[in-house]
Amino acid sequence: MPVHPSRTLAVTAHVNASIVPAVLDVIGQRWSLAIIQALLLEDKSFGQLLQVLDIPRSTLAARLKHLQAMRCLQPSAAGYGLSGAGQSLLAITSLAREWDRAVLPLSKAPELFHQCGQRLQPVLVCSHCGQAIHVRDIRLAAPGEPPQLGDLPKPVRRSRAEFSADCPLTATEILADRWTAMIVALAFYGVQRYSDLLRHLHIAPNILADRLLRLCAGGVLLRDGPVYRLSERGLQLFPLIVALMAWGDRWLRVASQSQTSLRHQPCGHLLEPELRCACCAGRVDLQGIRLAEVPSQSGNKG
Repeated sequence: MPVHPSRTLAVTAHVNASIVPAVLDVIGQRWSLAIIQALLLEDKSFGQLLQVLDIPRSTLAARLKHLQAMRCLQPSAAGYGLSGAGQSLLAITSLAREWDRAVLPLSKAPELFHQCGQRLQPVLVCSHCGQAIHVRDIRLAAPGEPPQLGDLPKPVRRSRAEFSADCPLTATEILADRWTAMIVALAFYGVQRYSDLLRHLHIAPNILADRLLRLCAGGVLLRDGPVYRLSERGLQLFPLIVALMAWGDRWLRVASQSQTSLRHQPCGHLLEPELRCACCAGRVDLQGIRLAEVPSQSGNKG
């Protein structure tokens, strides 16, 4: 997707029009993502969320209040449920989980299964031609307008990243730290030089250096002097970035505003992403997935 780095005005227009920072203000926190995942298939009470997430009571209360203000949660008979906007985060959470599978050991937590009977292997496709979305097949068309977010409350900014130093870098960790996610998003716009990242992000040099170091150590970026390029592993985050953009344009941006246009070169249409199952090519939504326990690895003896 990159616009050539020398096209400064084009890059600046696209960066200014990006909805990604606003989306990260909504979900860019580890506990916010965990709450959304816990409520995907079942409404829960405050006490149930405390038990499932093992989260401090005050933190849970603050995160629930934030997600309600951002219109991702709504009251339910059980206590808390996902609104339409919250349910639409399925694409983001499932793509993040799938990206993590390459570096994380098999979890004992229940797996998501698609209605076709196979473990859910989500893939983001072009709704016009059905082909999986790859960054090399996308070109930026026209930048949208700088986003107006209506009456959404201002987010609480956090300066501290929540990385696990001795663990592989996960998509959840990337999304949970606004600066880290923004560096990855800008890399797809062709903003890859240290000085350009500093200028676009308006970030303290020590914070930028810290996030770049973590992204390089996590295999997402490759450093070549002052240039930080996406690795093959990093390029695989592109569908997740597209999902962030699509969700933000639908649920956050004022309807009258123009959106950033991406063109899918294989079919020539403007990109309209859709979540599908890689096994059967069927659509993926909350009504078509279920939880199932991971089979025991030891087997039955006797």
